[in-house]
Amino acid sequence: MRFVVISLLFNVFWFTAALGQSSTQWLLVAMLAAAIFYQRDVLWAIITLTPIGLVGDNLLIHFGWLATEPASAWMPVWLVLLWCGFCAFVWLLREIILAHSLWTMSLIGALGGASSYVAGERLGAIVFPQPWLTTSLVLVAVWAVYSVILIHLIRWLVEKTQPTTLASGGE
Repeated sequence: MRFVVISLLFNVFWFTAALGQSSTQWLLVAMLAAAIFYQRDVLWAIITLTPIGLVGDNLLIHFGWLATEPASAWMPVWLVLLWCGFCAFVWLLREIILAHSLWTMSLIGALGGASSYVAGERLGAIVFPQPWLTTSLVLVAVWAVYSVILIHLIRWLVEKTQPTTLASGGE
């Protein structure tokens, strides 16, 4: 039940970011504050995990794989907040993520992450300056890398923040 509730709340967060963008940043901040209030260690997950997506997506923007409207050389604030929300989401579901193999979760992450960008493009939140299929394949590869890095960081963070909890997940 926890998985369903957290997943539904993240989807509300995602749609708020994708559809509202700059106009709903205040709501995204409020939702992040609520997640941190709900579970304080979410803050450490956001601080630790979010830079992976920020660096990666800024590189995708810089090299012309992604763009936002209005055009910018850097990520808009709503996309930064979306990354913070995503990292809070994966942290709140860390037990489920770590209970599965790295490769299974990386495949799910690659397909799910890339599909969220495709959905964002369809909703007009982001733009694919390169051909759609090529960009989609690049995003699958990028999200496979994001997933592997994020899972390793989640394991590390679990060990640092909860030393009595074993972060075991088969590879």
